Amino acid sequence: MKKYIVNKRAIDSDELLHLIIASNGIYESTLEKLLQCNRISLEARLNTLEKHKWICKKKLSKHFYYAKKFDLDNLKHFDLQADALQKMLALGFRTNKISISNHPKQVSATFYSSVRNIYNHKNFSQKPQAFQLFNQCLSNENKELFSKFINHRHVELPIQFSSIYDKNQPIHTHSLDALDVIAIPTKQQLPIIREKLKDFNMYRVKNNTEFIRDDILIYIQSEDCFFFYSKNEQRQWILYKVDSLFEFIYYLANYFKSSKQLTFSNDKEKYKALEALYTKSSENRKQYNTIAKKKAKK
Repeated sequence: MKKYIVNKRAIDSDELLHLIIASNGIYESTLEKLLQCNRISLEARLNTLEKHKWICKKKLSKHFYYAKKFDLDNLKHFDLQADALQKMLALGFRTNKISISNHPKQVSATFYSSVRNIYNHKNFSQKPQAFQLFNQCLSNENKELFSKFINHRHVELPIQFSSIYDKNQPIHTHSLDALDVIAIPTKQQLPIIREKLKDFNMYRVKNNTEFIRDDILIYIQSEDCFFFYSKNEQRQWILYKVDSLFEFIYYLANYFKSSKQLTFSNDKEKYKALEALYTKSSENRKQYNTIAKKKAKK
């Protein structure tokens, strides 16, 4: 059973309420994965919102919440998207603002990471891979972008998550203002994506209702891993795996076509502001850790 990254981020009540209202139905467990929060604290907030009639609760296989109406299809889609978001967290990123948008229903979030700190202090085993991938960059310009991740205090990246289960679902690229991640249950859905890939350096995104950007990042739930397509010398689509922080940076530096959306910064105060909910969560754990307090008294 997969272990999710939770109990790391404090709950913002406005953010929680927005997610439920915008979702038209979302599992409690999905909210926990999206918000990376404490389950007991989440249940308390949900009970309060329900008590004051801001939201409603029902149970299918497990509890889900909604405001005025619900669509059962949304439950599985948001849960699939939440798993993709969790994979981003596993790579070393954290989330700032999280929201849900319509048409199509998709989770959006701003991710950030102190990549320099990770590189210098944590993932020492990944250093050889970082140098190897840096040398494999497709151009000097790509190498320069790769280096920015390591040489800055932090990076911010907007990501929007979508999901499909079958070919009857309409999927298309409508903007290049964020990194697009499409989540699918298994590799069986890959042909649906591959058939719709289009290079939007050559085509207009505006008014597009049919094609998907060819640099889209694909999350396969059964593999718990990211993938992307790129054409080889014979113009055939080849699927590449992204399963580590530096493989992800390599993808962004060489294949991500909206790299202008990446924000690099050395501003310590800005990073501190991004960390606010994580810092508050850490403080709450220390304050309410009754077991640790009992041990300290002994």
